[in-house]
Amino acid sequence: MKKLYKYLFTFACCGLLFYPGWARAQQGSTLKLVVADEDGKPIKGAWVYANEGIAVTNTDAEGRFSLSVTGASNLLIEAEGYEPAVFEPEQYMEKEALTLKKSSFLLGQKDDVRIAFGKVKKANQVNAVSVLDPTQLRKFDNTQSIASAMTGMLPGLLGSSNIRGIGNALFVVDGLPRDISTINLAEVEQITVLKDINSAIMYGNDAVNGVVLVTTKRGQPYKRQINASAFYGVSKPAALPKYLPSAEYMELYNEARMNDGLSLQYSPELIQNYRAGNPYRYPSVDYYSGEYLNDFKPFSRAMLDFSGGNRVATYYSNIGWTQTGSLYDFGQGKSAKSNIFNVRGNIDLRINPWVKSALDAVVVLNNNRGPQGNYWSNAATLRPNLFAPLLPISTIDPENAVLRQRKSDIDGMYLLGGTTSYPTNPIAAAYSGGEIEQLQRTFSFNNRIDFDLGRSIKGLGFHTNLSFEYLTNYDQFISNQYAVYEPVWDEQDRIVNLRQFGEDVRSGTQNVDNASYRRRIGFYGLFDYDRTFNETHHVTGSLLGFLTNDKVQENLQGSKNANLGLRLTYGYKNKYLVDFSSAYVNSPKLPEGNRTAFSPSLGLAWVISAEDFLSSATYLDYLKLRISGGAMNSDAGIDGFYYYDDRFGNSGSYSWYEGTRSRAGTVPINGGNSQLAFEQRKEVNVGFESMLFAKRLSIDANIFSSTYSGIITRPQTIYPSYFTGYIPYQNFDENTYRGAEIGITYQQNVGDWTMALGINALYADSKVKKKDELYADGYRYRTGQPVDARFGLVADGFFPDQVTIDNHAVQAFGTVRPGDIKYIDQNGDGIIDANDEKRIGRAQAPFSYGLNLRLAYKRLTLFARGNGRTGADGMLSNDYFWVDSDDKYSTYAMNRWTEATKATATFPRLSSIASNNNYRNSSFWLYRDNYFTLDRLQLTYDFPIQLANRLNVKSFSCFADVSNLLTVSKYRDIRELNIGSEPQYRSFSLGVNASF
Repeated sequence: MKKLYKYLFTFACCGLLFYPGWARAQQGSTLKLVVADEDGKPIKGAWVYANEGIAVTNTDAEGRFSLSVTGASNLLIEAEGYEPAVFEPEQYMEKEALTLKKSSFLLGQKDDVRIAFGKVKKANQVNAVSVLDPTQLRKFDNTQSIASAMTGMLPGLLGSSNIRGIGNALFVVDGLPRDISTINLAEVEQITVLKDINSAIMYGNDAVNGVVLVTTKRGQPYKRQINASAFYGVSKPAALPKYLPSAEYMELYNEARMNDGLSLQYSPELIQNYRAGNPYRYPSVDYYSGEYLNDFKPFSRAMLDFSGGNRVATYYSNIGWTQTGSLYDFGQGKSAKSNIFNVRGNIDLRINPWVKSALDAVVVLNNNRGPQGNYWSNAATLRPNLFAPLLPISTIDPENAVLRQRKSDIDGMYLLGGTTSYPTNPIAAAYSGGEIEQLQRTFSFNNRIDFDLGRSIKGLGFHTNLSFEYLTNYDQFISNQYAVYEPVWDEQDRIVNLRQFGEDVRSGTQNVDNASYRRRIGFYGLFDYDRTFNETHHVTGSLLGFLTNDKVQENLQGSKNANLGLRLTYGYKNKYLVDFSSAYVNSPKLPEGNRTAFSPSLGLAWVISAEDFLSSATYLDYLKLRISGGAMNSDAGIDGFYYYDDRFGNSGSYSWYEGTRSRAGTVPINGGNSQLAFEQRKEVNVGFESMLFAKRLSIDANIFSSTYSGIITRPQTIYPSYFTGYIPYQNFDENTYRGAEIGITYQQNVGDWTMALGINALYADSKVKKKDELYADGYRYRTGQPVDARFGLVADGFFPDQVTIDNHAVQAFGTVRPGDIKYIDQNGDGIIDANDEKRIGRAQAPFSYGLNLRLAYKRLTLFARGNGRTGADGMLSNDYFWVDSDDKYSTYAMNRWTEATKATATFPRLSSIASNNNYRNSSFWLYRDNYFTLDRLQLTYDFPIQLANRLNVKSFSCFADVSNLLTVSKYRDIRELNIGSEPQYRSFSLGVNASF
């Protein structure tokens, strides 16, 4: 099937590239006209479309154009700084010039900003909203992912989904909540981040942390467009784990046993054999070496989108195919790859003068094929000396009965190695375990209907949107059984006997497993009113009914959201603006009588630059002040249903009648609370946006303060200790979030040079205002600390000797020896335990920022984008750093404490038993996680229009780009390292874009 996709897509792209009919006008009459502005001045570089976009040209320096048209074709004319216009034949026949109107500042057709269930001109925007234009971005940045495009590009975002450090936003695609992971950035017309309550409130419960609106592209009447792009690249691991080879591991494990007062496990002679002996008899397996992994994996993508139409119907379609290889260089892993095929179709229909409809359909097919087993998890845990994955047949007695009875081998050269403890392993599974194919299917559908009721009430409309999305995942595979062999060696390093574990069985039966699904259904109905009176008073209103249901497998209830919404806005001369937005929310998670609540908000804006007293400020082009506030009720933080009710569960089995009878007991889980209510977010946002110095400099800034109150928890401290299972859930906890954000852009043209610089920064702090807690010591309280505070013990170096241990407070985490971590006794009670934990850091960075730079000379453009954070603390906590018992040793263990290194050691002593004292949250494992990442760098060349026309295309460009190029951090090696999962990558690609 994948080959069929590949052939069809390649054929379509080749046909479009070389078929001249897409770019040449059909035969017909020739128009020779001039395009001018309202003052009669010619407009240079205006695009003129005829024959529904098939015939295309642009105007010269004198505004003239010549174009062949067929029949009674309408003309569409577009020019930068002017409103696009459609001219019917009677409007241009027997005329010499066509007139375009200049766009009103921030009020033109290109100044539409998507907001909740509608759109608004940028000049009339009241709320704290950030906008990203993917069409413009993709001219110099070939980013494919929505999440990647947002990172570091928009003020107020921490990463790609967390707004103002408060929590993950609700993502809404074309009006209803959806997953963005299956959407390519090329399909997107606009991304809008609704950051304050006033802008997001109409989405109800799920909008409590803000909303990200993703609006996909639609066709434009009389403008046929065809865009094709393709690229090929390679991804190289940014970092791979570094584990010790067998000899060094065995030496350190011996040391660990000695530290525990145990005998040595490996003799010096055996260790030397593992260092320099026969690698099959004395293996030292590095699962991250070139023996098993390639230096890079390839990836490629081809995509085609086309749009157009007329006043009756318009269309937009996107077809894409992405293929990604793997790092594996052995067995089935060599052919492992992922294929993603996506198709989108957006159609708009004008049924009659007062009814319009839209149909959107999306299909995404994702096939990920590879060997069975979790290679990366095994690679991080299997010790290097356990067994040789492959045993050469040449070293085995050919008359050996086990060898002769084998049913399979590897290319006639090797047998699969293993032991009784490891009858399966990732190498053997990749050779003989069979292949697994993980399949994901996504189907989405939208149907919108718009009724223009202006004939009854001018400015009134009614809109509906029905949405359905279904995502299914499952694995299909033929699971093979296979035999592994443990060798018996003689003194000449020959295998004299084999122990076989398992059998080689090829059942040929295809299995399906790990099936799951997710289903989303949504609907809204909206009355919308928009009217301007006397060109002075702009009044709008929206009355909304909105509901969604998100159901995943084995979740009986699903996630339900239903609310009514009301928005009323007023603008006086586009200078004084008011926005009242509200939601009447509903929750099935709360008790009857408390299931509904009213959430109001108000936004005010003043375009102060329009006042006469600022008319003399020639440097100031635009200045708008704004303030908004509101209270949003939400059940998004409530994890489950029936928390308001008395709930009971089983307590085990009880026997009677001499053990022949039994019955499960019943115990309370939680007490009921008929007053359980919504959690609430209250917020005030103050900001401004401005343009200065002939619109070269733009600034958008906000100061915000949010309070989350009534957070639902089970407060233990206000009830007697024996009450336990009867404690009800209550609206108890409270947190606050405060901060500021700013976005600055500057653009300057000097001759053939263009420079555009973007800077954004976010400072977001938080504090726990109220929490269910009771401690004897003040330093243990979370109240007053950041919400993301890290708590743990404070380390004070290592114990140098037993005398120091004897004279130190008792550490209640097991036996302590020299070389173990020493902790500070915070409360002075002589015992170090959980009561000595205090704040040692914070998990989330209070300060984050993004930078982007575009530098162009004529047709060559360099684009760079990066982001960074300051003030967060990372915690080393996985088995790569916390090694005890028989864990695999990484190179970090080389810095361990010994008697010889006690003055310089940066790692505690090694132990062959569990070390509860050393491996726990403490300041010892904390590191300052400040960094800056240059995550995109692209060089683009746009070919001259004359050359592009010779190729029968409207425009043509090529590019080279790099992703995740550079990380500047003291702890870069830690940040770029993945343990137990596929590595992070640094990617390089070359590609082309063409428009027809």
